[in-house]
Amino acid sequence: MKKFTFIIAFIALAVGFTYGQATFIVTTPSNNATSANRLPNGTSSHTFFRGASLVLATELTAIPVSTTLSSVGFTTTTGATIPVTGTITVYMQNTGDLTFLKGTTWSGVIPGMTTVYVGTITIPATATTLDLPLTTPFAFLGSGMYLAYDFQSAGPYATTGAVWASNSTGLVNGCISGISATSAPTVCVTSSFRPCVRFGYPNTLTNDVSVELINSLGTVPAVLSSPMAIAAVVRNNSTGTLNNINVSCNMAGANTFANSQMVSSIAAGATATVNFAPWTPLALGANTITVSVPADQNNANNTKLFKNTVTCNTGGYAENPVVYTTSIGFNTGSGIIMNMVQLPVSATVTGVNLAISNNTAAVGNNIYGVMLDNAGVILAASNTITIANPDLNTIKTFTFAAGVPVTAAQIWHVGLAQTANTVTGYFPCAAYASPIIPITYNTAAITGGTLTPLTANLGIMDFEANFAGSCIGLGVNNVLPTNNEALVYPNPANSSVFVKLNAISGKATVVVYNTIGQIVIEAKELTDNSAEINVSSLTKGIYILKITNGNEVSNTKIVVEH
Repeated sequence: MKKFTFIIAFIALAVGFTYGQATFIVTTPSNNATSANRLPNGTSSHTFFRGASLVLATELTAIPVSTTLSSVGFTTTTGATIPVTGTITVYMQNTGDLTFLKGTTWSGVIPGMTTVYVGTITIPATATTLDLPLTTPFAFLGSGMYLAYDFQSAGPYATTGAVWASNSTGLVNGCISGISATSAPTVCVTSSFRPCVRFGYPNTLTNDVSVELINSLGTVPAVLSSPMAIAAVVRNNSTGTLNNINVSCNMAGANTFANSQMVSSIAAGATATVNFAPWTPLALGANTITVSVPADQNNANNTKLFKNTVTCNTGGYAENPVVYTTSIGFNTGSGIIMNMVQLPVSATVTGVNLAISNNTAAVGNNIYGVMLDNAGVILAASNTITIANPDLNTIKTFTFAAGVPVTAAQIWHVGLAQTANTVTGYFPCAAYASPIIPITYNTAAITGGTLTPLTANLGIMDFEANFAGSCIGLGVNNVLPTNNEALVYPNPANSSVFVKLNAISGKATVVVYNTIGQIVIEAKELTDNSAEINVSSLTKGIYILKITNGNEVSNTKIVVEH
């Protein structure tokens, strides 16, 4: 497996927009939710099952208007204890509805719908995809769609049912379902957990390449002074092999970069990983990476964007900036979730930054940052915080009592430790969806030990490492000069930071920067060899305090904690 400069490369494909030689499969969006109750799960309590859901037009934009659908399917995240076979009738209906308006009685659901499949179905005993070829092809008109299903089975039944990929945030009460062990239910209950649906249709394209994903660091640590890698996954969505595909990569922003690579051949339905030449960060600030392929029969999928930010001392995989959309955690249990890191140079890790989710159940619970070696031994644990409401949907900095040295090519892990709450489960890790898992996540007991690979695609989480050392541009030094000419205190700070100089050599000023080199507090002149800097307006995090004393410059990293 190719190793990227900072984090290991792609490890698995996940359900999203899937292409084969003869069929396109479009899957409705997921927020990583699951449900064992909105589709038949194979247990005896689901001997009879009826359900329906609404798929919005905005969730089907990848399907061309007037396309004839040829299959429908779903995805299990956990299989039943045994395969369970039954019969199912599937119905479809084009609709302009934006909310589920068919009611909860089965007699009100079916009118106006088209029967598209009648036949057997086997609920799988593994995590897999399940597609049913439509017995009556269905014309998709570009609007939303109602989907209904009527299932029954004579057994044998599973003792533990299958779990299905779902979306719990896209539409309030967008699904209904009813179960019975004795007869087909006539009344259903509402739910916001809608099954993720796979719609298939024939592929007629002879020349279509898509950019599926960009893999690079979202937060780039300039302190490492090391070239950074960019890769992309491209897919041949055509009915035949394509040759000599030019894939270009361009970066704009604080840093600029351009490179192109030629993919000699991609089989129909296959993907290729394109590794571009490395780039070297020369300036702090925000950048946008654009990867594109030449114009073809479907230009809507020819380009992908990825945002990154070159910082002083922080490195991490998650795109930056990005909007986090879901919450991950151990529910009522405890544990560590982490991602693997490997550097091309030696460094010292001083702490971690962790993106906290917007899960309100997390408030009042304790978390902390951790660093482990590849054997699962905890190398460092940070300060513990009790999550408060202002911490939700923010990135928190966790500091180790002492820096941890790592050598070049050493594999280590950083992540979040979640303490147990056996009464109220919570999910403190923020994540955003990704069609491919491009980094290696592991879990472990809260005390460390065996690392268990996370094979389910739960999205991208933000576990960043903070490093000691000097930075590009600002020339930051995290320790005061040895002659102690400048004194900065307190650090960490709450509302104010005080700066004192032994002597002033001409005009002396203090400026505060954030970690991407932006001025957040304008220059303030020191009088009587001292100054008070009000930092109460700054968000929690790491900042750089730059002291200019005549021709001398001193830069100190400060931590703001409210």
